[in-house]
Amino acid sequence: MLGDILEQWADQYEEESVPDDVVEQLNELIDSPINLNDTSNSVLSVLPFLTDYHRQAIRAYIAQYGEMVSLSELYMLNGFDSTTIKLLMPFVTIAPVDNESPLTFKDVINHGHSNLRFGAKTVRPLSRGYNEEKYAGGPYRSYFRYSFKFHDRISFQFSGDIDAGEAFRFASAANSGGGVGQYGFDYYSYHLMFNRFGIVKRAIVGKYNLHFGQGVTLWSGSAPWMSGNTPFRRFGQGIAPASAFCEYGYLRGAAVTLDIVPKRLETTLFFSNVNRDATLSARDTSLTDELFFQSFYSSGYHRTSTELAKRGMLGETLFGAHMQYNGNNLQVGMTAVDTRLESEIVPAEYVYNAFAFSGTDVFNYGVDVTYRYRRMSFFLETAISSRRSRLQSDLLPVAGVGGFHFHLNADNAFSAAFHYGSPTFQNLHSNVIGQSGSAQNEEGVMFFCRTRLPGFVEINAMADFFKFPSMRYRIYSPSMGADYRLRISKPIARNLMLLCQYRYRSSQRNSDAQLYAVEDIVRNQLQFSLDYDVTSWRLVSKVVYSSFECSDHNALNGFLMSQDIVYRLAISRRPLSIGTRLALFDIEGYDARIYSYESDLMYEFSVPMFTGRGVRLYALCRWEPTSSFSVAAKYAVTFYPDKESIGSAYELIEGNCRQEFKVQMRLKF
Repeated sequence: MLGDILEQWADQYEEESVPDDVVEQLNELIDSPINLNDTSNSVLSVLPFLTDYHRQAIRAYIAQYGEMVSLSELYMLNGFDSTTIKLLMPFVTIAPVDNESPLTFKDVINHGHSNLRFGAKTVRPLSRGYNEEKYAGGPYRSYFRYSFKFHDRISFQFSGDIDAGEAFRFASAANSGGGVGQYGFDYYSYHLMFNRFGIVKRAIVGKYNLHFGQGVTLWSGSAPWMSGNTPFRRFGQGIAPASAFCEYGYLRGAAVTLDIVPKRLETTLFFSNVNRDATLSARDTSLTDELFFQSFYSSGYHRTSTELAKRGMLGETLFGAHMQYNGNNLQVGMTAVDTRLESEIVPAEYVYNAFAFSGTDVFNYGVDVTYRYRRMSFFLETAISSRRSRLQSDLLPVAGVGGFHFHLNADNAFSAAFHYGSPTFQNLHSNVIGQSGSAQNEEGVMFFCRTRLPGFVEINAMADFFKFPSMRYRIYSPSMGADYRLRISKPIARNLMLLCQYRYRSSQRNSDAQLYAVEDIVRNQLQFSLDYDVTSWRLVSKVVYSSFECSDHNALNGFLMSQDIVYRLAISRRPLSIGTRLALFDIEGYDARIYSYESDLMYEFSVPMFTGRGVRLYALCRWEPTSSFSVAAKYAVTFYPDKESIGSAYELIEGNCRQEFKVQMRLKF
């Protein structure tokens, strides 16, 4: 189920890996599952799979019958179907809720838990960037992550990461080739966070993210995915630690949430100062000492001299406040945030950049409201920006998201949402539902329904009708499209599940035959999978078909077939897991590409993109020889029989075979 959602994420945003902050949040929940008996809003809202109705059902059940003693009790709660429960299982637990007592330094030291993780990855054969010595470093990605937790009251993290091709070195800002110095690893992340200390609900120092409302006014980092399996509404966490390995979009500084009126009124104050990667503008600066930048650089790679020249070049200062009222059924929040850059952004003079951000500052303010009435919940957020785009327009710089969710009964639910973002709206830290995730230059309406038919047949269906009012990359005119998703699952036997998924997406792009004309394109994907899961074995068989059609090109088709085998056993009562997959694919072009989720190491999720014709095989082994030590390794190989090279540019590999090696060790103490 989780793999299905991650595949949809990768396909929608055309990424072969899930953002690090999303990966880390999921793995933190696996490491430290949410106690469902703790019914506070801040705890249950961490789970992105639950609606307001689900949360209220948990609270009502515990209020009437007392604390739950088993996860199987979830089947007794109104609104919890097998799909939702299966999705929740890895991330929740049942335990008594202890009354909090005053903390002492001795308690923290004696009862805190540390977690230290090391990992490395390499690819063979070496690509052109290494062979021609274009990359500054060696062909190994290596990282470490240390974390300390005392229940959910205190959290500390320190981590370092260096990507393949980046150099491990010590250099000052003047000698680093970029705007900031480097001291060993290319990237470090750190934070110290406290929860529930008197009037202080949460405080953090270091690198963090802010999540408020529906993401229109302020939502740094990535956001919960929009798919046909999860509700449209987002549950802002307020202050959240930044990912250990995500090198873009985070904030750095301090933030605090204060309970002005306990459980009713809270306010969050925040300040951030961070050096962001940016590309220097091609604008003539010979007559001035001032630097101008063309755009932000978000890949996080600093391997070549060109990439190093972008590292930490543009300073960003962000500060503001959020105030929130929490009633029994009504929640109202107000957010104001000011963002200032040290140097001016001057976008490249491309046609589609007419509404791109330019200048040095922007002020955003907005209001978000949620209201729950019986089985229905409503949500709305609207925001406005002080800065308009550089192109003169009568359009107001506003954006908004709204919708509702209706839970008819345990077997039937319906949601609808709209989102609107003016082309003139400017915000450097927003993330909303929709096709692009941007609060600018997109509008649309979305519908979702879930039902359960006799025979335990579960159906999820979603429709998204979207429009881009202004030009975009590869679309030099307003454009529109539709996205339909259907998911049908049925248990055939006690441990055997049949799943069918279909997606139809229509959109537009520039025509190759006529300048400034658009062509309609259509992508279809149909997938069948069979999942057999018993105590020691898990077998997953999958068949995927994809097609691509447009008016100016021949139709393309793709086919993928894979078989997963996972064997779980215990050696001297210590768990050992061995998994493998064999995938065969024949895909006629990039436009008919297929994304397929595969198991990976802890804190990593792989969703490889398949195109061309070939075979992919991987083997994954995880073992815990002791309760405090675990080790994992993965080997993957992709073979293309009709290719002489793989990849492009500096990532070009001579030959038709690409191999990946990964290893990870973990210590708990």
